[in-house]
Amino acid sequence: MTLLPSTAVGSLSSRERILERAIEVIEQGGEVAIRTNTIAEECGVTAPILYRAFTNREGLVIAAQAERYRRSTANALQYLVSYIENSGSRGELRENISAALDFIFSPEREAARQLRAEVIGSAVSRPPLRAEVAAIDLDYSDQVARAYRSAVDAGWIDSSVDLRGVALWAQGLINSRVTIEFNGDASVAAAWDRVAKSAILHAIFGA
Repeated sequence: MTLLPSTAVGSLSSRERILERAIEVIEQGGEVAIRTNTIAEECGVTAPILYRAFTNREGLVIAAQAERYRRSTANALQYLVSYIENSGSRGELRENISAALDFIFSPEREAARQLRAEVIGSAVSRPPLRAEVAAIDLDYSDQVARAYRSAVDAGWIDSSVDLRGVALWAQGLINSRVTIEFNGDASVAAAWDRVAKSAILHAIFGA
């Protein structure tokens, strides 16, 4: 049995400890590995405490999957916004977004794409998780659109561009790259990257 470190236990609430352990279990063995009694014991709480926090096993799985998706989105958002905000001209902004996409499409981000695909797959048959994922995506698109606001005000991006819609579409496109990775063909992946980058940059900057 793997117990959380005493320092972690002391710094987190019971709910947070349970959620963190559930995330660890899913990442190590998938949803099927979730055992509520075992997780409660590992977190130093009783099963009734777990059920008060998450209602049942299904509630715990949904909370853990939503949090995994939220964290992955937050990491991607922080990275993208830094590239947007550290631009001093339209040309530099375009170059920065291009560089950001190169990283986002890279093998280094493959695990993050697979995580997101896994959560989306789990959400297909779970309306509550679908609602969580949709809310996270909408918040992501709102924050990306706000980050671009100064570029719109400066005239670097046309004010008619629906940046919120572009952000949602681009995120869906990027999530879909995981299907290209299934075949392991580097030439196919490179072609996908070129087409996807061209499409995203065109959606933002036009011709």
